[in-house]
Amino acid sequence: MKEKTEKKWYQRMPSTYVILFCIVLIAAVLTWVLPAGEFDRVAMEGVSRPAVVPGSYHLVEKNSAGLFDIFKAIPQGFSASANIIAIIMLSTGAFTVINKTGTLESGVGALLRRVNRSKIPGTAVIWIVSFLFSALGLIAGPEIQIPFTVIGVSIALGLGYDLIVGLAMVMGAGYLGWGMGPINASIIGTAHSIAGLPTFSGVGFRMGLWFVTTCIVAAFISAYAARIKKDPEKSLVKGISTEGLGLSHDLDTYKVGGRQWAVLLVLVAIFAAIVYGAVELGWYLDEMSAIFLIGGLVAGLVYGLKLQEVIDGFVEGARNTAQLGLIIAIARAIQIVLENGKIMDTIVQALSAPLSNFAPGIAACGVAVITAIIHFFIPSGSALAVTVMPLYSPLADVLGITQQSMVLAMQIGGTLFNVMMPTVGACLAMCGLARVPFEKWVRFVWKLVLIVFVISLAAILLAVQIGYGPF
Repeated sequence: MKEKTEKKWYQRMPSTYVILFCIVLIAAVLTWVLPAGEFDRVAMEGVSRPAVVPGSYHLVEKNSAGLFDIFKAIPQGFSASANIIAIIMLSTGAFTVINKTGTLESGVGALLRRVNRSKIPGTAVIWIVSFLFSALGLIAGPEIQIPFTVIGVSIALGLGYDLIVGLAMVMGAGYLGWGMGPINASIIGTAHSIAGLPTFSGVGFRMGLWFVTTCIVAAFISAYAARIKKDPEKSLVKGISTEGLGLSHDLDTYKVGGRQWAVLLVLVAIFAAIVYGAVELGWYLDEMSAIFLIGGLVAGLVYGLKLQEVIDGFVEGARNTAQLGLIIAIARAIQIVLENGKIMDTIVQALSAPLSNFAPGIAACGVAVITAIIHFFIPSGSALAVTVMPLYSPLADVLGITQQSMVLAMQIGGTLFNVMMPTVGACLAMCGLARVPFEKWVRFVWKLVLIVFVISLAAILLAVQIGYGPF
């Protein structure tokens, strides 16, 4: 009889559903404990959301969450997250249709066959793919990278690595590339507008931080990949099925032929249309979802699938991602409970007020920490910027910190932790598509986030020291 071994703490972690619902309950309790309050808000030219008026925080009548309000927040979370859920279901449906043609597996297999024959080490592939998605994050938000998670996972599995390596190359590099990027529209663009700075000014300093961050990410992933390649038992996701994600044949058998080339062209067109639309036309999730819907239909039809087979592919993809929709809705319910309970601004006020008591460098680092905490409750980057930047901008003048340094501190706090934050829908979605339990992903990524955060704090101190600006 085998002896029972005691599970470690991370092996006893409850499911993502339980964790998120517990946070919803905590948010509801806070609506009874914390005083209700609000800032006054005014419309600002060039900013789509109303901005907070500094010093305007005032108490309002309590609106504490009852038991029914807790459960009602979940369907409200579905409504508020409808566009994210839509792109997950439709993009997965499109990839399911493409998978029916065998094109995706053939394309990845043929690519890896060439890599194998050219003797390019797997570490080099990790660096190339990581920099690719990090660079994509420079021009577009991580939401557009959600559907390409399966490609990253397929590449990782084909190289003999695990699901986490594939997820890390796409989400880890993509999210941190977007977060540390010099032209992040939702965070930097909004903050610059509020602070009165030229849009995307100070790009050189942030570009250097982005490059250093991406190198750290690629090196961290490579170290983990080498470790599990040497000993697969050290994989954090051992035992999780990879059926349908990896390659099903020997590498030497893969080639792209016939109508698969047309399907590949459709896939490239989908990717190009999304990037162009996001950068040049201001597209967001609804438009991107439409592109995946069109692309999936066209891909199936040019390959010769019957219309019903194409529809069945979309239905299958939607069915397989239904659980992600529930996870995202529960995560959004946290924010809804706090906002309906009128304590969101109370939390912001309590966290930001003490910053004026510290020296400039310490206060700037404190801004990053406080912003990260507030961001847990306000997942939207643009909403976060219009909430906190009107408070930080005058604080920068009081402390003698340049506005550019304050924006940098806010950017770091408002983006770095996205990659492991359960209230960020895209993070949960990409974990789901890669079949990596959220708690396993956090166990992998927290050290990476800590390393990057320490380096980012050093960058903030340097920015304050050199008067990063010029104003």
